[in-house]
Amino acid sequence: MDRIRIGVIGAGDVADRHVEGLLRAKGVTIHGVAEPNAERRARFAKVHGAEHAAADHRELLDSPEIDLVLVLTPHDSHATISIAALEAGKHVLCEKPMAPATEECDRMLESAARAKRTLAVTHSLRADFFYRIARRRIEDRALGRVVAASFRWFTDELARLEDATHWKGTRDRSGGGVLIDGGCHVADIANVLLGPPHRVHAFGGKLVARRDAVAEDTAGFTIEHESGAISSVLLSFTAGSSLRGTGAFGCGLDVELWGTDGWIEGGYRIREGDFRRRCVERRAGEPDRAYVDDGTRKAGDIDYEIIRALRGEIPPPVTALDASNAVAVVEAASRAIASGDAEKVDCRTDGPSR
Repeated sequence: MDRIRIGVIGAGDVADRHVEGLLRAKGVTIHGVAEPNAERRARFAKVHGAEHAAADHRELLDSPEIDLVLVLTPHDSHATISIAALEAGKHVLCEKPMAPATEECDRMLESAARAKRTLAVTHSLRADFFYRIARRRIEDRALGRVVAASFRWFTDELARLEDATHWKGTRDRSGGGVLIDGGCHVADIANVLLGPPHRVHAFGGKLVARRDAVAEDTAGFTIEHESGAISSVLLSFTAGSSLRGTGAFGCGLDVELWGTDGWIEGGYRIREGDFRRRCVERRAGEPDRAYVDDGTRKAGDIDYEIIRALRGEIPPPVTALDASNAVAVVEAASRAIASGDAEKVDCRTDGPSR
């Protein structure tokens, strides 16, 4: 596919970052945008030169001028819009989480298989500085057998959680709180770095947010992987506020991976627009090895790589099946909070049926 014409569905906060990555790929153009908010729609169309601007996403799906749609809508509409796009013969690039429930993920996978079209999900941590190094060092067996990991993911979402007009973290539009939003990010990389998940125990609740529609703003879960390795995950929608200044934004990810022959830790911090990444490896009897961020990581990297994979230039950086299995971990964590017991993860390696 030398030329790829894209229709963007949803022109909210993250749209510009995705488009930045997409437009780095040669032959890619933003042909259309669908956004019900007239002001956002007009701004996006002007900035990105979209020829077709519509309030209803179905206008883009009916257009023969569009090859791929980018779905950037609230979580509850991911499956419906993606399936309609696949049935219309479009390739689909969907923002994470793939969907709030594995049943919806299954239907999306089945639709992609029937349509013989690509369905991809933008799990952006697959393009992160620390993840790239950690995965390479694990594949090189530098850490020996990886037996445990700790993940701490936090962001600064209280303003949107308390906004009565916003869908962030709500049970109906988002499909839950921090578990589905941040938990799917962490579950995806935990599944890759430590292997397929077996079962999950979890705790969580609403500690800071006050709006009734909002689900849990704080959660923790432990994954027992099929290998026997253990991952511990802590998630917060509000802890990032401790990093921000007035009118700014703070978030971060801290990761530690322990192996029989080595240990590696790192992650990132965003504080008042300053994005810092880090990674340090320690091995017995050797000096610490600090990896230096070369500054080449950019917004939209995962989108750029997905376009390259669509063209057959590189392997897919993340598959829709991977994204579905991340949702399966989160789904098990939600069940575990409700039951108080460890819950089995409905994880699979092929086929859309569970």
